[in-house]
Amino acid sequence: MASERVTCSGCSLLCDDIIIKSDGLYIDEVIGACLKGKERFDQITAKNRIYNPLIRKYGVLEKATLDESIDNVINIINKSSKPLLYGFSTVSCEAQLAGIKLAKHINGFIDSNSTICQGKVLNISKETGITLTTISEIINKADLLISWGANPAESIPRLLNKALFSRGKFRMTGREIKTLIVIDPVKTASFGVMGVRDVALQIECGKDLDLIRVLKEECCTTDSIPTNGVAGIDKDDLKRLLLHLTGAENGIIFIGQGILGSHNGSTVIKELLELVQLINAKQQKGRISIIMLGGHYNMLGFDHVALSVCGKNHGLQFENNQLIESKDNIISKIENEDFDCSLIVGTDPISHLPWQLSKKLMAKPLILIDNKQSATSNAADIIIPSAITGIECEGLAYRLDHIPIDLKKIVNPPNNILSDKEILDKIMEGFKED
Repeated sequence: MASERVTCSGCSLLCDDIIIKSDGLYIDEVIGACLKGKERFDQITAKNRIYNPLIRKYGVLEKATLDESIDNVINIINKSSKPLLYGFSTVSCEAQLAGIKLAKHINGFIDSNSTICQGKVLNISKETGITLTTISEIINKADLLISWGANPAESIPRLLNKALFSRGKFRMTGREIKTLIVIDPVKTASFGVMGVRDVALQIECGKDLDLIRVLKEECCTTDSIPTNGVAGIDKDDLKRLLLHLTGAENGIIFIGQGILGSHNGSTVIKELLELVQLINAKQQKGRISIIMLGGHYNMLGFDHVALSVCGKNHGLQFENNQLIESKDNIISKIENEDFDCSLIVGTDPISHLPWQLSKKLMAKPLILIDNKQSATSNAADIIIPSAITGIECEGLAYRLDHIPIDLKKIVNPPNNILSDKEILDKIMEGFKED
């Protein structure tokens, strides 16, 4: 039985040091993967795996052939004047490009999970600028790691292992000289890895903006820090945070969904990016960089693909087979019921979105392309199973630090299941034949 080193598509870290043992037909052992990675490989034979196309008939999902399913999808979209395409964060860049081409051909609206996650940061960075970095730079050079509104210990389990504990080219002492600062109103698992030199800041809920504004005011001096502190952080901890930010040689701020999902998230992101730019302008010996912690393994891919072909990273609306100006995103489209059918690819919006939006999504024909059962599959009118990218089919993905990574095929998919790209291509071919 041969051993092989592969890349794991369990999360956006895309670890490339996973060892699998396979006979070419089955994966018998996975070595080095975290729980999320192990779950990804286990999905091949998971109980919730979808193996056959399904079509809802008289309220019940029944098995169908792939051709019958594709024909039904084309029929639904042909009757539609406002098709909605959403998801595309757990598929390859090739599938994302196929999705955008399909949206253009059918005059639809296409958006990815990024629109309610790290896409917000990228949009705001067009005004403020942004300083990015890579995982390699973090391992080799970082001396300060700040987890802000994030819980990497559970959401991206091996990130802290690589960033905090690894010894790099210029950080041979590793953990001993690296400082971890966790800023969060909830005492998450990430607080559990704190050492004696680290700073745990459990701030008051919704007070991130107050903290950022004080840091912006005081970034050049520590002489006028508020006596009573701010956002539930006392004066001493506030001073320590400020000294670390302004004194780091290579600091990283990991931005999590805790900030992105807050009620004033756009303002918080904007002022945080401005704070980073302000500190970097004053820095004599180092810099602060940003990394966005998107959960899905190729969420960044859609931003890159959409930007490269359309000049816009999400919320793409097409009319007369041309991109038009639109301020809509997936939330506003569903909220305003500005769609008459949906094609969901590789995600579960019925679980992720508020119930009011999920109900509106379920009220109209719903097509799902995915490899596992979910609340969305239970509500779908047509389900087409897909191969698992990075295991049963190949493709390109973008790591959380914007580095493109090739995902390889390891084993064949069951029942000759097609990849997401192949399914979308088949749907596209059906329209060309009309």
